[in-house]
Amino acid sequence: MILALAACLFATLSASGCSSSEAPALATDPTCTPQTHCTFIPAGTTEDSVQDTFARAKEGQTLKFGPGVFAFRNELTVAVNGVSVVGAGIDQTTLDFAGQVSASEGLFAQTVKNVRLEGFTIKDTKGNGVKVLGSEGVIFRKLKVLWTGDDATTHGGYGLYPVQSKSVLIEDCIATGASDSGIYVGQSQGVVVRRNEAFGNVAGIEIENTFFADVYENDTHDNTGGLLVFDLPELQQLGGHGIRVFDNKIHDNNTHNFAPQGNIVGLVPAGTGFFVMANADVEIFRNTFTNNHTGHCAVVSYYVSQLAIKDPKYYPYPTNVFIHDNTFVSGGTMPDLGNQLGFLLITALDKFPGKVVPEILYDGITDPMKVDPPTNPMHLCVKQPGAHLANLHFEKLDVNKPDLASIVVVDPPDYDCALPATPPVSFPGVEAK
Repeated sequence: MILALAACLFATLSASGCSSSEAPALATDPTCTPQTHCTFIPAGTTEDSVQDTFARAKEGQTLKFGPGVFAFRNELTVAVNGVSVVGAGIDQTTLDFAGQVSASEGLFAQTVKNVRLEGFTIKDTKGNGVKVLGSEGVIFRKLKVLWTGDDATTHGGYGLYPVQSKSVLIEDCIATGASDSGIYVGQSQGVVVRRNEAFGNVAGIEIENTFFADVYENDTHDNTGGLLVFDLPELQQLGGHGIRVFDNKIHDNNTHNFAPQGNIVGLVPAGTGFFVMANADVEIFRNTFTNNHTGHCAVVSYYVSQLAIKDPKYYPYPTNVFIHDNTFVSGGTMPDLGNQLGFLLITALDKFPGKVVPEILYDGITDPMKVDPPTNPMHLCVKQPGAHLANLHFEKLDVNKPDLASIVVVDPPDYDCALPATPPVSFPGVEAK
């Protein structure tokens, strides 16, 4: 009787009315029952109990966290197909890993199919926020990943991190504080990244070594670099291609680069809006670029990294890149002096129209085996009335004598051309846009 009255008092503080037979508020969820293949995890559940629930999950089961903060010392693992991990809402359910004892992920899934992660926040993991490896049919929806530590170099590398996966959807998510990328898709095939916000990371969104990705309606701001599409050597999947980047807001990406030493993203100058490196068949259109201090948009080869290429299968040049119908506002006025590329651009400002870095930069490094057409062998095409393109001719540049201003060519007519539209991406559950 005393316990029943205590339950009634608790419920009275959060709802109107109570009978002695009612359970405490939020201890259960009427929509989450064994009959619906759902297990409810209320606030106050111990970590051991949560881990046991995940370990016992069956195919097709939903694991539903209630509102509240859940503290973890170890990562959570999804190991069977068809599991959904959901919370009460992006600002209602928090999985807090501030006490994590190893540098692993907060949530990890490997070699699974049809996994849905939705409606919660992952906070302060020692490693990556959410990693999904070698899986197919993965949904990241209405998730938030963040780090709050004062030393940003100690934050986890990636917020949302699908890799070597197929049919990946990332939508309506928020990522902030990552020491590499807030939203990263690597070595994957068939990807849609849409309506997300990425800010306060080294890179907002990265699409790396991936085949067929649509990246649209995202807001990337206040990162070091806003949105990056690139290919790296010595990985299992090479030759990223078939990427569309459109209808994004890419602005104010001027945050100091805080990537740990040795990380390749540490080479990105603060003030970078977007670049494509060593990818093929990339279309960039209808984006709005605003106030990116070093430069809005660049097309470069891997050689700008000045790193040795040891992988004989790797192709380091960008090919078939079409930039058109974007909007450029402000930007290019204060290149990052702490970065070699930024310093080189500073030396050229007097030669650029209006003493501003042109909206589109091209490193000019081409494959010597490509000769058709001789003036544009890598097929870079730009349709941007009112904007400027500069071929920096890095193939002629001695980095020890940064006389960039003497070799810049602005608005060469060879790049005033068009390419066929890159096909849209679709897969089961996701229609082409």
